[in-house]
Amino acid sequence: MTNPSDSDILKEQIGEGLDDFRRLFRLTCADLGISESQNAVEQVVTLAVSNKSRISLFTTRFLLISTGARVIVVRLIVALQGLPAAWDLPSENATGVLVDDIIRLAPRVILGKFDVPKTVILCERVVRDAPSTEIWSAVYDLITESKVTTPSTVFNSSSLDTPFRSTSSSQQGKEQIHDDIDHRILQEVNGCVYNDTGCFFDEYFGGKAWSSVVEQVVRDVDLQIIDNRWVDYPDPPSQDAFLAWFWGLQSAFFPRGPGAYYSSPTLSLSGSDCKRKPDLFLALSGTTKHDARYSWADVRVIGELKQSENPNDYKKEFLWLCGHAREVFTSQPTRLFLHGFVIRGSVIELWVFDRSGPYSCEKFDLHMNPDRFIKVMAGYTMMSDEELGLNTYIKQDEHGKYIIFKGQDKDEEKLYLEDEPIAFQRAIVCRGTTCYRVKRLGVKDWEFVVKFSWRSDKRRAEGELLQLAKDKGVWGIAQLFGYQDLNSVANLRRGLQFGKPRTFRLASSGLFSQTQSRTKSGHPKKSRSRSAGLDIGEATLDSSSSRQKRERNDGAAEVARLHHSKRSRSGSSRKQTNITSCIDVEQDGNAKSIGKCSAEEAGATSLMISRDANDESFDNRIFCCLVVYPPGRAIDEFRSVKEFLEALRDAIKGHRSLYQHGEILHRDVSKNNIIITDTESKSDPRGLLIDLDLAKELGSGPSGARHRTGTMEFMAIEVLKGKTHTYRHDLESFFYVFLWVIIRHGQKTDQNASKKSRLRDWYTGTYDQIARNKKGDMERVEFKELIAEFPSEFESIKWMAEELRCLLFPMQDGTLFTGAYSDPERIDSVYDGMISIFNKAVDTTS
Repeated sequence: MTNPSDSDILKEQIGEGLDDFRRLFRLTCADLGISESQNAVEQVVTLAVSNKSRISLFTTRFLLISTGARVIVVRLIVALQGLPAAWDLPSENATGVLVDDIIRLAPRVILGKFDVPKTVILCERVVRDAPSTEIWSAVYDLITESKVTTPSTVFNSSSLDTPFRSTSSSQQGKEQIHDDIDHRILQEVNGCVYNDTGCFFDEYFGGKAWSSVVEQVVRDVDLQIIDNRWVDYPDPPSQDAFLAWFWGLQSAFFPRGPGAYYSSPTLSLSGSDCKRKPDLFLALSGTTKHDARYSWADVRVIGELKQSENPNDYKKEFLWLCGHAREVFTSQPTRLFLHGFVIRGSVIELWVFDRSGPYSCEKFDLHMNPDRFIKVMAGYTMMSDEELGLNTYIKQDEHGKYIIFKGQDKDEEKLYLEDEPIAFQRAIVCRGTTCYRVKRLGVKDWEFVVKFSWRSDKRRAEGELLQLAKDKGVWGIAQLFGYQDLNSVANLRRGLQFGKPRTFRLASSGLFSQTQSRTKSGHPKKSRSRSAGLDIGEATLDSSSSRQKRERNDGAAEVARLHHSKRSRSGSSRKQTNITSCIDVEQDGNAKSIGKCSAEEAGATSLMISRDANDESFDNRIFCCLVVYPPGRAIDEFRSVKEFLEALRDAIKGHRSLYQHGEILHRDVSKNNIIITDTESKSDPRGLLIDLDLAKELGSGPSGARHRTGTMEFMAIEVLKGKTHTYRHDLESFFYVFLWVIIRHGQKTDQNASKKSRLRDWYTGTYDQIARNKKGDMERVEFKELIAEFPSEFESIKWMAEELRCLLFPMQDGTLFTGAYSDPERIDSVYDGMISIFNKAVDTTS
């Protein structure tokens, strides 16, 4: 773009807006021992660009000088951001305002990677108080030069990406062995468990529409209790004895409410391959068995019975209950929360599970508190669907299940859901992403995909990112029909009082790094991990986000004063949002992160502000509903090899457009996030990249979320090691999807083959072990063993797998290169190379 005319700039006078910077510059020159000569600015800027890799050649004095010089240049950038004109003048490419471009300058300044001559010119004009036209002209010149001058270098390996939390969703089918699943569940919930939650009983069992009915039950059973003891309560309360007593209690006294209790002592419940059965569960009254078994889809409350209380068995019993909760969320994936209880002898502990983790009440004794026992057990039977945590947003009529949804610029209408979801997660603490195909009544073909998920309240709504991508002309991703927030964990937990989360000691020396700590203790094994079980070690709850916050704060004292918020402009028609430029610096003065940090807007929804902003007791998630189009099939539901290759190729093209045109990095490429479209137009993509829940605008800082859940089998090697997530890592994930879908396709007729597959080591073990396993599989000899698992129908494209491996993992200094280059030419070469390989395969495949 051509710079604005002088007449336009004259309307935006700087005035005294940079006087503070000029005074600071003079003080800095004095501190650095630089005389105020004609070349003082050049000396300061030259010091600011000094490279960290050369620091060891200089004294500590020089390090302090170069850091101070860099700070003064950063201060100029921040000062420019605070000028009213920066919010009125157009950006360099005329797509926004100038302040957006200025913000992007700061990371380059902090890293010492900026155009020195242009920066010197700008600083000199500011220091000598040049006319506004000259200063703004120099700003535009610096922005233009910075945009086209990109150094050919590897992306910085340090990371402020939100750490991953492992989930139990990787185990599927006959791989869902109790030992593996329970270990994985423990890793999933550890640090999210709260005991003795305050106000628990009052919130869930007090002041309800059915309270008077339950109070009558309490009065009716009063004669069953003598001297603080139930007369007929079995001693010892074995499972059979307890159930016999409880059935009599339910039959004689419990109200005829919507729910009733059931048990399945000999058969596991249907709807799961894990063969679990709760000792006692609530379902709708009149629930019947199907093929002699009850179903997890009917379960409304879960219960476990133990003959006595043994503190040594607490973790095992808790995990058993968590396993049941996982089955309920798997069969009812859009459920908001789930009630549960454990009765140990006569001691009862009540639980609630939601997508941020489980929490319990203070334990009580049913002999000492018989009224509470009755109010709880009878209360469960009287609870409404909403009180039980079911998704009441999904309704049903004679035509089927539907939602009432208002699309963008549309009226509210009914969208009818397909019977089964096309994608969902098998886990408790996660985003709970669940997708259905939907259509309007009377329409023959499926029109849209509706997605329910629980995003972190620190993250930008996916609908906003999709709209941004649309505005920037991104090709090859799902199109937005509409979205809305429905509820939040903070709202569901309103009125409850939480203490500190509970930490369970994990079994062995390995670690599914909950925090993905950058500091590793001990020496990793050189041998490949092939354990049948899960090697988990002791976890720490010094959360990564908290640790990163401390690291940033320790070195940010000097630059904390650099933060400037947008000035409130009376009479401005633009939306008023409090934005600051957050510049975080390590103790050595090198940048750790920089980006725009958006404060709460005046129009923020109640879901976002329903608790104190400083409340860090649990992770708040927003339950949201997103409708996109066109609908499609999962990537592993291809009808031919050619269709599979075309869909994956076009998804990669879509990723490229999202990254280069939309300036958005996806960061969650997996099998579940690529769909095949049934398009008839040659210009439309055959495959789409979906799910931007974890996507991130380029240049933005950390979201503030404590962790992000990801699918480990598709994570890039460096991401597993805690490195910064880049475009190259997403492309590596596409490669893993390619391999995974092909190999798993051959195992559909032999599920036992998955237990022997090398792919099992892509999600079994610690993060470090999985990274080593994947890197080992990418070595030339090992890779041949991996693709030996290709089924016969994919035999003809093994060459393609080899070429993709060589492109993504070239040899460098005698070892596989797993990093990413930042210069545009190399970025294009990787994208072009992958797309070219796919095109060649598509052309030679029938």
